[in-house]
Amino acid sequence: MIDFKNSAFQVTLLLSVLWMGHSTCVVDSDAAGKCYDDHNHAIDGSSFVESTKMSKRMCAQICSDKGHVYAAVEDGNQCFCGSIAPPSGKEIDIKECDKKCPGNESETCGGYWAMQSYTYKCSGTPEPIPPSPPPPMPPYPITQPCSRLPLKGTSVCDHTAATEDRINALIDIIPADSIPGLFSDKSTGVPSLNIPFYNWWSEALHGVSRCPYPQANNTDRNPPKCCARQADGKYKCPTSFPAGITTSTSFNKTLFKAIGTTVGTEARAMSNAGIAGLTFWTPNINIFRDPRWGRGQETPGEDPTLNADYAEGFVSGFQTGEDDKYLKASSCCKHYAAYNLEKWNGVTRHDFNAVVTEQDLADTYFPAFQSCANRGNASGIMCSYNAVNGVPSCASKELLNENLREKWGFNGYITSDCGAVGNVQNDHHYTNTSDDTCALTLSAGMDNDCGGYFGGDPTAGSEPGGKLAQAIADGSVTKGTWTTALQNLFRVQMRLGMFDPDDVVPYRNVGLDQVDTPNAQALALEAARQGMVLVKNDENRLPLDRSSTTSVAVVGPNANATETMQSNYHGTAPFLISPVEGIAAYVKNVTYAEGCSIANNNTNLFPPALAAVGAADVAVVVVGLDGSQESEGHDRYTIVLPGAQAELIDAAASKSSKPIVLVVMSGGPVDLSREKTNPKIGAILIVGYPGQAGGQAIAETLFGDNNPSGKLTQTWYPAEYVNQCSMFDMNM
Repeated sequence: MIDFKNSAFQVTLLLSVLWMGHSTCVVDSDAAGKCYDDHNHAIDGSSFVESTKMSKRMCAQICSDKGHVYAAVEDGNQCFCGSIAPPSGKEIDIKECDKKCPGNESETCGGYWAMQSYTYKCSGTPEPIPPSPPPPMPPYPITQPCSRLPLKGTSVCDHTAATEDRINALIDIIPADSIPGLFSDKSTGVPSLNIPFYNWWSEALHGVSRCPYPQANNTDRNPPKCCARQADGKYKCPTSFPAGITTSTSFNKTLFKAIGTTVGTEARAMSNAGIAGLTFWTPNINIFRDPRWGRGQETPGEDPTLNADYAEGFVSGFQTGEDDKYLKASSCCKHYAAYNLEKWNGVTRHDFNAVVTEQDLADTYFPAFQSCANRGNASGIMCSYNAVNGVPSCASKELLNENLREKWGFNGYITSDCGAVGNVQNDHHYTNTSDDTCALTLSAGMDNDCGGYFGGDPTAGSEPGGKLAQAIADGSVTKGTWTTALQNLFRVQMRLGMFDPDDVVPYRNVGLDQVDTPNAQALALEAARQGMVLVKNDENRLPLDRSSTTSVAVVGPNANATETMQSNYHGTAPFLISPVEGIAAYVKNVTYAEGCSIANNNTNLFPPALAAVGAADVAVVVVGLDGSQESEGHDRYTIVLPGAQAELIDAAASKSSKPIVLVVMSGGPVDLSREKTNPKIGAILIVGYPGQAGGQAIAETLFGDNNPSGKLTQTWYPAEYVNQCSMFDMNM
C-alpha cells in the first residue's frame, strides 16, 4: 500500500473541499502508459485522494482543480497530483500497473507500489466530484469519549471497574447501525456516544514512520513525515534507528529492548501530539528464508531463536513503562504466518500458498510469534496475505484462535494485512461470497479488516454499511462472533487508557521533549556501531591509521547515501550522516565520486571516481542495494550486485596503490565470492541499513574507534543459489 500522506482523516478533509472538477478531461495517450516504482514516492503528492470510485478521469479532475500538471494513479484507488514529472520514480514494466480502476474497469490505475503518471487536458463547465461524508470528529486524544455525555459518569467510564465489565457495558449501548463500521482499520467510531473515528494503522518499525492524522492547528501544507510541530514552529522528528536486519547482528537482547522502549515512548509522544494513533504495526518478525525476499531487511534474520528474542525485547520495551495497568503504546507483530514472498515468477503475496511441514512450522515459522504472544505480551498480531497449506492466514481458525489464543495465551486484537480479507475471496478463492468471507475471517479470530473489504469506511468513499453490514443483517455473522471481535478491539483501547481520565494515565504526559533526545541519538549510534559486520580483513587492513592517512577517496553509489540508510518504513529523521560525511570527520582531504548508480550498467561516471581513487592514500568503495532493488512488493531475481557495481569495484581495486576497503550497504545478501578472494580488496564491512547515524558508525569502525562485533543473521549465498532453489520452496 502506498504510504505517502497516510491520512484517512486528511483524505476526508481533502475530498470535502474538492467541490468541482472539469466536465471534460482527456488523458494524454503518450503518457498514460508509463509505470513507475513508487517506493521512493515518484510524484510530489501535494494532493492525495483515495476513492473506491477512482478512474484516470476522476484523478485528472482532482489534479486540475488543485492546479497541478501531472496526475498519477496507484493501487487501483489512489490519486496523486504534482507539478513536475516523477522525479524519483524508476520507470518499470507497464505490466506492474495492472490494477483496474474501480470507476472505469476498462482502464488500469497503477498497481501495488506502482504508479501510473500522465498528463491531461481539462475543459468545459465544472461538474461536482463525487461527494464524501463530512469529516469525522477529531481523533483521540483531542476527543475523549468519557469526558462528556452520554458516556460520562456511566460504568463504561469507571476506570476502577473490571475491564471486561466496562467493555460489555459499552457494547450493550452501541446503536446497531454503528456496529459494522467498527471493524475497519479506519474505524468510523460511534458519534452518538462521542467515540471518535480511529485509525488503527500507525507504523514504527525502527522509528515512528506512519502517522495517519494531520496535526491540529498546523497550517503547513506539507509537513515532514511523522514530525510534530512545536509551539515555537519547529518540528520534532522521531529517531531513525537501524533496520531490524542491522540491529539483530548485535545479538544483543538488551539493545533490542532499549530500542523498543525508545520507539514506544516516541510513538506515545506523537499520539499525544495528535498525529498518530496508539496502535503501531511493529515489529516484523518473519523468517528471512530466501535472500531474494524484498522485505527481509525489516526482519531480524533467518534464525527462529534470534527472531523470538528480538520479538520479546522490542515488544516488551515498546509497550511497557512506569505503569503496569496501561500500555504505553500497542505493538502488533507481523506477518503471521510463513510470510516471506512479495512477487516472484507470476505469484504474489496475495495469492501465494505456502506449503509448510508441521515440523517447519513448529521449529522455524512459529517461534517468533509464540514469543511475541507470551513472552513479549504483544497486544496485536497481523495475519498475512498468504495462505498456509491451502488456508488463507486471515481465515485460519487453527492459526488464529487455536494457536495464538488457546495455545499461546495471546490476549490482544488481530488485524488483517491491508487487503488480505479481499484476498481470501478474490485471490485465494477460498470463499465464494462476501457473507462467507466476513463470517469465516471473524469466526477464525480476526478482529480488524485493513483494506476496506468489510465496507462502512466513509474516508475511502464507500457507501454506508457494506459487506459486513449485510452479513450481520442476514445472520451470516452472528452477534456472538462480532461481539467477541469488538471485545478484543475495545480491550486494547482501554488498556491504552483511551476511556480514562488524563490524570490516571501517566503516558498522557509524554511530550515532544521525549522525542529525539540526546539519549535516543546515542542509542541510535550505538545500535549502528553494534550492527557493523567485518567479514574480511586481510593483513589487518582495518583499522586505518589516522596518522598516515591524509586523503581518502569515498566512491560508489551508496557512498553519499542518506535516506537509503533508513531502510523502508521510515519517517523523517532528525538528521542523517552519510558515509562521506562520517569519514570527513576523521580526514580533512576527502574526495567523493558516485562512480555508478545502484542499478544502471552505464560506466560514464567511472573516470572521476577512478581518478579520486588513484590520488588518495585510501580508497573506500561503498556499494550495495536500495529500495529500488529490495522492498515491499518487490523481490529480486538475482543476488549479484546490480548494475555496474562489481565492475566499479574491480576497477577501483586495480587503480588503487593499496588494497581498497569495501563497504556493503544492503538489507538482503549479495554474492561477494569474487570480492572475498580478490587480494586487492583488503577489507569488507557489511553495514546493513544503519539508520540516522550510519555514516558516523561506519567511519568509527574504519578508523578503529568502534570494534566491529556484529555477526550475520542470514546466509550470504553465492549467485548460483537462485538457479538451485525456488522461492516457493518453504522447506528448511
